Amino acid sequence: MLLPDRDDRKCTLHRPLRAGTQPVRLDRRAALAGAASLALFAPSIARAQSARRVYRLERGGSDIGSQSLTVTRSGGEIVVDIDIDLRVSLLGITAYRYEMTNQERWSGGAVQSIRSNTNNDGEREFVEARRTGAGLEISGSGFSGTLTGTVGTTTYWTPAMMRRPQWVNTQDGSTLNIVASRRGSAQYPTATGTVSTAVWSLGSDLPLILYYTDAGEWAGSTFDAQGEEVRYIAQSLAPSLGPIWSES
Repeated sequence: MLLPDRDDRKCTLHRPLRAGTQPVRLDRRAALAGAASLALFAPSIARAQSARRVYRLERGGSDIGSQSLTVTRSGGEIVVDIDIDLRVSLLGITAYRYEMTNQERWSGGAVQSIRSNTNNDGEREFVEARRTGAGLEISGSGFSGTLTGTVGTTTYWTPAMMRRPQWVNTQDGSTLNIVASRRGSAQYPTATGTVSTAVWSLGSDLPLILYYTDAGEWAGSTFDAQGEEVRYIAQSLAPSLGPIWSES
């Protein structure tokens, strides 16, 4: 997930763009049919559900890329796939490029594995994590170690993450101390119109704002990049992601 960088020097997205900047190289049949359809509304017993969402990314009102988010549930396992493709251009020259692929596997409300690769403007970053008896063992470009307890991730597609005080940065594996705080309500834009959302801030380790609808759908997020707002805008809120989540 593209994030505000705590060290702005590492990410040219957070630096003012200057002319001349050089590029650095997401009857019975009826009864059976009815039973199958009911599974869609009961996440804990659903055998197969999948939903995909695309977000447009803007910086200072200009289109800079997109992120796709696909969430699939099969039995007790949830698989989350992320693809991000972003580039900031100046006078037709690519001044900054960011690409990420990330896959997470969840079961019983706990992340079981993370595998991500990121091209951060020519710098490779990665996370390889898996759950063992000791906890979540992480090998990343920014952190290697074991986390215990119920952790969240910077994929944050479900508001259930707001109840988790420690997150894994899926870009480099570093740990984030999250202080989630409800900041009221706001109308937030999507490609199909504005929606009512709950507004959440996450504290100094991750200075961004998240917007979730009353139904628990992630509508988007915003953060500051050297005085310009970066904004995630959902192209549609259908199909729903929320019913797929379950901690059972």
